[in-house]
Amino acid sequence: MAYHPEGVKFVLTAPDTESTEQAFSPWKQMMYASAPAQFVPRFLYKGKFEQPRNADGSAMVMTYGVRVAEEVLRRAYHDDDVVVCYPDDLDTFVGRRTVAVGVGAHNPIGTAFSTGVYSNIFGSSARPINAAESERVYRHPAIRKHKPKVIVGGAGAWQIDKTGSRERLGIDCVINGRAESRILEVFQMAEDGQDLPPTVNAPEPSIENLVIPRRRSTYGIVEMNRGCGRQCAFCSPTLETRISVPMPDVLSAVRANTSNGGRIIFPVSEDVFIYGASAPFYIPNPNQLLNFYGSIAEEPGVDYLPLSHATIAPAVVNPGLIRDLSKVLLGKSALQNRNSTHPDKRFLAPLIGIETGSPRLAALTMSGKSLPFDIRDWQEIVVEGTNILNDNNWFPVYTFIVGLPNETDDDIKQSLDLLHRLKNNRVLYVPSIFTPLEDTRMASGHGMKARELTQLQWEFIMTAWKQSRDFGEMRDRSRTYFKIGTKVFYHLRGRHVHGPSFKWPAMRFAGEPEEKLAKHLHLNWDRVPNNKARPPRLIPKHRNQTLEEVARMNDAQPFHIYGTSRIGDENALPRNPLEVIVNEGTGEIAGTSPVRSVAESVRMEPEDAITELVPGD
Repeated sequence: MAYHPEGVKFVLTAPDTESTEQAFSPWKQMMYASAPAQFVPRFLYKGKFEQPRNADGSAMVMTYGVRVAEEVLRRAYHDDDVVVCYPDDLDTFVGRRTVAVGVGAHNPIGTAFSTGVYSNIFGSSARPINAAESERVYRHPAIRKHKPKVIVGGAGAWQIDKTGSRERLGIDCVINGRAESRILEVFQMAEDGQDLPPTVNAPEPSIENLVIPRRRSTYGIVEMNRGCGRQCAFCSPTLETRISVPMPDVLSAVRANTSNGGRIIFPVSEDVFIYGASAPFYIPNPNQLLNFYGSIAEEPGVDYLPLSHATIAPAVVNPGLIRDLSKVLLGKSALQNRNSTHPDKRFLAPLIGIETGSPRLAALTMSGKSLPFDIRDWQEIVVEGTNILNDNNWFPVYTFIVGLPNETDDDIKQSLDLLHRLKNNRVLYVPSIFTPLEDTRMASGHGMKARELTQLQWEFIMTAWKQSRDFGEMRDRSRTYFKIGTKVFYHLRGRHVHGPSFKWPAMRFAGEPEEKLAKHLHLNWDRVPNNKARPPRLIPKHRNQTLEEVARMNDAQPFHIYGTSRIGDENALPRNPLEVIVNEGTGEIAGTSPVRSVAESVRMEPEDAITELVPGD
């Protein structure tokens, strides 16, 4: 592609910390959201960002959200009017002809969940690396010189308005939410020389408005699901309509990645187990899941196929599904650990939100996570589910939230007790401090600072980190460095930043003997854990069924986009269970994918595309 030497009309980019595919591990990105920039000189990590470029200098790999914006704009403009590039190449593509620069934002200010504890452990003013890298984009000399409109969107765009940073960073417009339906409108306003609204709140797109990018995305991200339905009070994705993306569109996105050199495909979902399920949505449909992952695994060029977010209850509902998925996915995992029984020591690491060990607090904030089981048996669900996952070489990443509204000392003690019950399991823990997110039911809750944490809360965080450290592949010398480093940090900075409540939990992380810690901390880590779980109770709706009957409820059901209904009459079931139900009320089966049919008509009729994507006056 030959681009105009005096600037491309629309330039799209994202911070290097968000577009990097370093080690094919999304957890590397989480490190950049956690490590404080002021203590990590840029020269130590800058080389990790090197990414392949196309022959014309444009980015070969870019974040999924930026690729969606690119696709929307390319449907309405000539290809040479739109370019996606890395931040270091902005001076090549931004010039006097440039109308607008679009920037993808995941954690632009550093107020995400992980930042709350991981960066702020060094002090409340510590800014994570990805926030520093974001600021480098907004302050890029080419943007300052030519002064195009700066339009920001993405999962973390809300942070800019929340912190009053828009003017400081020179941002003209922030698009919050799923922006497919508003991207074109905003960029056309910029082209027409109109003043842009400071904030645009995009409506949730329907299935017909979903956009499938045609170019390679970071980690080969493709959409699997949107929404969740479990109604956790602290979570925003659960407020979205639950949508499963039909398989033809998923494969179209997969091939867009592999045809451009991608080796990893990362299907993202709020809960992989709800893919294609009918009602009740929380019972997995094994046919759909095995077809989904099996079809992607068989695609030429797919070397790695990691798991996304999941919930723990489905593992207890259908252990056989975990076994069958393992046969498909373990050979496509890039992760290895000495504890795996796989011949190549490979394991799978889904991200699962446990959040608390307290059934009381779970009932107040996330009762849907336990379905079809009773939330009162939350610990039993977690322990049994973890045992099942570990038996199949799934070593999950568990998130916990410290400081949830209404949390008591007893709730934290129960979380510590759950941690101890899982002592001999293979788990990585990611504890974070509660951060109120926009538009959730807990948006008005108090977001704690690290300085406010009690000793019990610090005990939970540091014990969880100790478990994660011990699980990882570390040399004895590295473990020694950790122990010495922790003590040095405590004496030089930690005790001043976090106060006396930090001392003894930090000493556990440093490896002090438990007999020395016993009189200071709640948990005696050396005692034998109770890792045997009693069978969890089913909710009243399923009390007259056996667990095996519950597990098989969706076995014969076809693919459901929304998962709000089911076909009860066996004679009405389609012969092909992989056909797509597009009308949940009537059971109407689609002749073609609703996403694909709209996308193809858009490419054929540009004027109609604009009408489709821009709301009417």
